[in-house]
Amino acid sequence: MERPAERLRTIANAHPELPTTVEHVLELPELCPRTRNPAPGSTLTLRYAAGERLLELFSLDHYIDAFMGHTVVRDMEVFVQVAAQDAANAAGVPVTASADVGLVGLRQRQRVTVVAHPEPQMEGEGETGQGAAEYGGP
Repeated sequence: MERPAERLRTIANAHPELPTTVEHVLELPELCPRTRNPAPGSTLTLRYAAGERLLELFSLDHYIDAFMGHTVVRDMEVFVQVAAQDAANAAGVPVTASADVGLVGLRQRQRVTVVAHPEPQMEGEGETGQGAAEYGGP
C-alpha cells in the first residue's frame, strides 16, 4: 500500500540563488471518521527556505488526503511530526510544520509546531522526495 510520503512531489526552483521563503497553508479535512477530528477550520502550515526543489502544490493536497482514516497516524501531534519530516525529506531543506487544530467535542484548540531536517537519502531514492518518515503502517 502507498505511504502518504509517496504522494509528495517537488518541482525545480527556477531561481535557487534568490532567497525565497515558501509557506503552504493547507485546510485540513476530517481525518478521523470516529472522532470527526480535526474540526472544520483547522490548518497545517508548512514553511521553508527554498533550496533547489520546491514542494509541488497539487501533491500536497493528495498527501493530506492520504491521512484520511489512516490507521497508524491518528494523533494530531504525530500527524504534524510526520508531515514535517516528510516535507523536509521531499524538499531537501528544514521545514517547520505548524498545525492550528480545532477539536470536536472539546472547548479548545491545539497548536503543534515541529521543525524537521531532511534525513539522509537511502540508495535508490530520487530527488522528488520519495523517502518516507518512519512511522509504520501503510
